[in-house]
Amino acid sequence: MKTLIVYSTISGNTKSVCERIYKVLNAEKEIMNVKDSKNLKVDDYDNFIIGFWCDKGTMDKDSIDFLKTLKNKNVYFLGTLGARPDSEHWNDVFENAKKLCSENNNFKDGLLIWGRISKEMQDMMKKFPAGHPHGATPERIARWEAASTHPDENDFKKAEEFFINLLNK
Repeated sequence: MKTLIVYSTISGNTKSVCERIYKVLNAEKEIMNVKDSKNLKVDDYDNFIIGFWCDKGTMDKDSIDFLKTLKNKNVYFLGTLGARPDSEHWNDVFENAKKLCSENNNFKDGLLIWGRISKEMQDMMKKFPAGHPHGATPERIARWEAASTHPDENDFKKAEEFFINLLNK
């Protein structure tokens, strides 16, 4: 069975984790940026790992658009986000991605990985007015700092083991 890892990235987090997954899969496989998938023949693949970055509590637009091109495929996801792994937001992102992946496909499983927030995104949020739900607060800035070292080696190993156990059977 042939597997395609297709990822979207703005900070490099998702790309780096997907590349590590790609290296450990013992299967016929390919990897590509979602932006390069316009003429992709999806019927050439049995399994899809959708690598996405979290945008507004769900998958980013490019990943959602790609997912909509798939029908009756085995779909897995790998998402990266700056929220804390023990947060309600983390759980919401997982459930939102699971729902999207299940709509027209055979959703198998998904994994979220903690990742740093891009400087561009931080700069944008710092411009929001006081009281804005995504504005820069002391708590949010502390979270950005905590996330700034991720994904780290433990995160990479977690992703490798997760997908090895799913796809190398």
